[in-house]
Amino acid sequence: MNYQDLAEHSGVLVALLSVFAGISGLLIWRMFSRVERKLDEVLQLCCECQRETAERFVFKEEFRSERDSLWSAVNSHSHSQDGRVVR
Repeated sequence: MNYQDLAEHSGVLVALLSVFAGISGLLIWRMFSRVERKLDEVLQLCCECQRETAERFVFKEEFRSERDSLWSAVNSHSHSQDGRVVR
């Protein structure tokens, strides 16, 4: 086998692999930067939505009291002969 001929082609092969690796790195960097921009935009939109609709939601303490009364009604009730709920 002629190793001189192989050495000439390995330099070209390494150069091509370097070029393809550089192009791949550039494309991956562009993809990650676009994903980062989109995530920033989603975060901004979510924060704006949360600020705009804050008055529509119930605070945790109010929800807890309503939830406790609902669970007590569900867990401690009986039924009449007709099948209706009697508290």
